[in-house]
Amino acid sequence: MPNEKKTIEVDGRMLTYEFCRNARAKRISIRIHPGPDEGGRVVLTVPKRASIRQAEHFLIEHAEWVVEQAKKLAGKESILSRTNTLEYRRRRAAADVFVRAKVAQWNALYGFHHGTISIRDQKTRWGSCSKEGNLSFSWKLLLLPERMADYVVVHELCHLKEFNHSARFWALVGQTIPEYRHIAKELRKG
Repeated sequence: MPNEKKTIEVDGRMLTYEFCRNARAKRISIRIHPGPDEGGRVVLTVPKRASIRQAEHFLIEHAEWVVEQAKKLAGKESILSRTNTLEYRRRRAAADVFVRAKVAQWNALYGFHHGTISIRDQKTRWGSCSKEGNLSFSWKLLLLPERMADYVVVHELCHLKEFNHSARFWALVGQTIPEYRHIAKELRKG
Protein backbone atom coordinates (compact mmCIF):
# COMPACT_ATOMS: atom_id res chain seq x y z
CA MET A 1 0.00 0.00 0.00
CA PRO A 2 1.47 3.40 -0.94
CA ASN A 3 2.24 5.96 1.73
CA GLU A 4 -0.58 8.41 2.48
CA LYS A 5 0.26 12.02 1.57
CA LYS A 6 -0.64 14.59 4.20
CA THR A 7 -0.13 18.31 4.73
CA ILE A 8 0.41 20.11 8.01
CA GLU A 9 0.90 23.79 8.81
CA VAL A 10 4.19 24.55 10.54
CA ASP A 11 5.10 28.15 11.43
CA GLY A 12 2.75 29.55 8.79
CA ARG A 13 3.99 27.33 5.96
CA MET A 14 2.45 24.16 4.61
CA LEU A 15 4.59 21.03 4.87
CA THR A 16 3.65 18.02 2.74
CA TYR A 17 4.82 14.63 3.94
CA GLU A 18 4.16 10.95 3.42
CA PHE A 19 2.63 9.09 6.35
CA CYS A 20 3.93 5.53 6.59
CA ARG A 21 2.61 3.17 9.29
CA ASN A 22 5.15 0.40 9.94
CA ALA A 23 4.44 -2.48 12.34
CA ARG A 24 8.18 -3.17 12.71
CA ALA A 25 9.09 0.42 13.62
CA LYS A 26 9.95 0.93 17.27
CA ARG A 27 9.74 4.74 17.25
CA ILE A 28 8.54 7.63 15.11
CA SER A 29 11.15 8.73 12.56
CA ILE A 30 11.51 11.28 9.79
CA ARG A 31 13.42 10.67 6.58
CA ILE A 32 14.03 13.15 3.83
CA HIS A 33 14.73 11.68 0.42
CA PRO A 34 16.25 13.67 -2.44
CA GLY A 35 13.82 14.48 -5.18
CA PRO A 36 13.08 16.85 -8.03
CA ASP A 37 10.56 18.86 -5.98
CA GLU A 38 11.55 21.72 -3.74
CA GLY A 39 12.16 20.02 -0.41
CA GLY A 40 12.37 16.50 -1.78
CA ARG A 41 10.22 13.82 -0.13
CA VAL A 42 9.53 13.90 3.61
CA VAL A 43 8.51 10.50 4.98
CA LEU A 44 7.15 10.18 8.52
CA THR A 45 7.36 6.55 9.68
CA VAL A 46 5.10 5.68 12.59
CA PRO A 47 4.95 2.50 14.71
CA LYS A 48 1.64 0.66 14.99
CA ARG A 49 0.99 1.82 18.56
CA ALA A 50 1.52 5.57 17.92
CA SER A 51 -1.35 7.89 17.02
CA ILE A 52 -1.45 10.30 14.10
CA ARG A 53 -1.58 13.12 16.64
CA GLN A 54 1.68 11.91 18.30
CA ALA A 55 3.31 11.59 14.88
CA GLU A 56 2.32 15.10 13.80
CA HIS A 57 3.50 16.51 17.14
CA PHE A 58 6.87 14.82 16.52
CA LEU A 59 6.99 16.33 13.02
CA ILE A 60 6.20 19.82 14.34
CA GLU A 61 8.92 19.49 17.02
CA HIS A 62 11.45 18.69 14.28
CA ALA A 63 10.07 21.05 11.62
CA GLU A 64 13.08 23.37 11.59
CA TRP A 65 15.42 20.43 10.97
CA VAL A 66 13.08 19.02 8.29
CA VAL A 67 12.96 22.32 6.39
CA GLU A 68 16.75 22.75 6.62
CA GLN A 69 17.45 19.21 5.39
CA ALA A 70 14.81 19.43 2.66
CA LYS A 71 16.41 22.63 1.29
CA LYS A 72 19.80 20.89 1.11
CA LEU A 73 18.30 18.01 -0.86
CA ALA A 74 15.99 20.01 -3.11
CA GLY A 75 16.49 19.10 -6.75
CA LYS A 76 18.98 16.34 -5.98
CA GLU A 77 18.37 12.72 -6.77
CA SER A 78 20.40 9.89 -5.34
CA ILE A 79 21.80 7.15 -7.56
CA LEU A 80 19.34 4.78 -5.88
CA SER A 81 16.22 6.80 -6.63
CA ARG A 82 16.94 7.10 -10.35
CA THR A 83 14.92 4.52 -12.23
CA ASN A 84 15.92 3.02 -15.55
CA THR A 85 14.28 -0.36 -16.12
CA LEU A 86 16.14 -0.97 -19.38
CA GLU A 87 19.52 -0.39 -17.73
CA TYR A 88 18.50 -2.67 -14.84
CA ARG A 89 17.66 -5.50 -17.23
CA ARG A 90 20.88 -4.97 -19.16
CA ARG A 91 23.18 -4.81 -16.13
CA ARG A 92 21.47 -7.22 -13.70
CA ALA A 93 23.63 -10.19 -14.71
CA ALA A 94 26.85 -8.17 -14.31
CA ALA A 95 25.65 -6.93 -10.92
CA ASP A 96 24.91 -10.50 -9.85
CA VAL A 97 28.47 -11.63 -10.70
CA PHE A 98 29.95 -8.52 -9.03
CA VAL A 99 27.93 -8.91 -5.80
CA ARG A 100 28.51 -12.66 -5.48
CA ALA A 101 32.26 -12.08 -5.83
CA LYS A 102 32.13 -9.36 -3.14
CA VAL A 103 30.09 -11.56 -0.78
CA ALA A 104 32.55 -14.44 -1.25
CA GLN A 105 35.56 -12.12 -0.75
CA TRP A 106 34.30 -10.59 2.49
CA ASN A 107 32.62 -13.69 3.86
CA ALA A 108 35.94 -15.54 3.57
CA LEU A 109 36.97 -13.30 6.49
CA TYR A 110 33.70 -13.56 8.46
CA GLY A 111 32.59 -17.13 7.72
CA PHE A 112 28.85 -16.47 8.20
CA HIS A 113 26.18 -18.76 6.76
CA HIS A 114 23.79 -16.97 4.39
CA GLY A 115 20.79 -17.93 2.30
CA THR A 116 20.03 -16.77 -1.21
CA ILE A 117 21.61 -13.72 -2.80
CA SER A 118 19.37 -11.63 -5.03
CA ILE A 119 19.82 -8.54 -7.17
CA ARG A 120 16.94 -6.08 -7.36
CA ASP A 121 16.08 -2.64 -8.67
CA GLN A 122 15.69 -1.19 -5.17
CA LYS A 123 14.77 2.48 -4.88
CA THR A 124 15.59 3.22 -1.24
CA ARG A 125 18.14 0.64 -0.05
CA TRP A 126 21.55 -0.49 -1.21
CA GLY A 127 21.07 -3.85 0.44
CA SER A 128 19.10 -5.81 3.00
CA CYS A 129 19.32 -8.99 5.04
CA SER A 130 16.26 -11.00 6.03
CA LYS A 131 15.87 -12.90 9.30
CA GLU A 132 16.21 -16.09 7.23
CA GLY A 133 19.69 -14.95 6.16
CA ASN A 134 18.81 -14.03 2.58
CA LEU A 135 20.81 -11.14 1.16
CA SER A 136 19.40 -8.68 -1.36
CA PHE A 137 21.36 -5.94 -3.10
CA SER A 138 20.64 -3.13 -5.52
CA TRP A 139 22.14 -3.63 -8.99
CA LYS A 140 23.40 -0.04 -8.64
CA LEU A 141 26.27 -1.25 -6.44
CA LEU A 142 28.01 -1.46 -9.81
CA LEU A 143 27.86 2.34 -10.02
CA LEU A 144 29.46 3.00 -6.63
CA PRO A 145 33.15 3.46 -5.89
CA GLU A 146 34.53 0.08 -4.81
CA ARG A 147 35.05 0.98 -1.14
CA MET A 148 31.36 1.96 -0.90
CA ALA A 149 30.21 -1.28 -2.53
CA ASP A 150 32.48 -3.18 -0.12
CA TYR A 151 30.90 -1.36 2.83
CA VAL A 152 27.34 -2.24 1.70
CA VAL A 153 28.24 -5.92 1.33
CA VAL A 154 30.04 -6.06 4.69
CA HIS A 155 27.15 -4.21 6.36
CA GLU A 156 24.63 -6.81 5.18
CA LEU A 157 26.95 -9.73 5.98
CA CYS A 158 27.33 -8.48 9.56
CA HIS A 159 23.54 -8.54 9.95
CA LEU A 160 23.81 -12.32 9.65
CA LYS A 161 25.51 -12.30 13.07
CA GLU A 162 23.91 -9.19 14.62
CA PHE A 163 20.42 -8.45 13.24
CA ASN A 164 20.48 -4.88 14.61
CA HIS A 165 22.65 -1.77 14.67
CA SER A 166 24.13 -2.31 18.14
CA ALA A 167 27.70 -1.57 19.20
CA ARG A 168 28.50 -5.27 18.56
CA PHE A 169 27.20 -4.94 15.00
CA TRP A 170 29.33 -1.85 14.27
CA ALA A 171 32.38 -3.53 15.84
CA LEU A 172 31.93 -6.41 13.36
CA VAL A 173 31.71 -3.96 10.44
CA GLY A 174 34.74 -2.06 11.76
CA GLN A 175 36.89 -5.21 11.73
CA THR A 176 37.15 -5.01 7.95
CA ILE A 177 35.89 -1.49 7.10
CA PRO A 178 37.41 0.79 9.77
CA GLU A 179 36.24 3.96 7.96
CA TYR A 180 32.61 2.75 7.87
CA ARG A 181 31.23 5.92 9.50
CA HIS A 182 32.66 8.14 6.78
CA ILE A 183 31.48 5.83 3.99
CA ALA A 184 27.97 5.54 5.45
CA LYS A 185 27.75 9.33 5.61
CA GLU A 186 28.80 9.62 1.94
CA LEU A 187 26.19 7.05 0.93
CA ARG A 188 23.45 8.98 2.73
CA LYS A 189 24.40 12.13 0.80
CA GLY A 190 23.51 10.22 -2.35
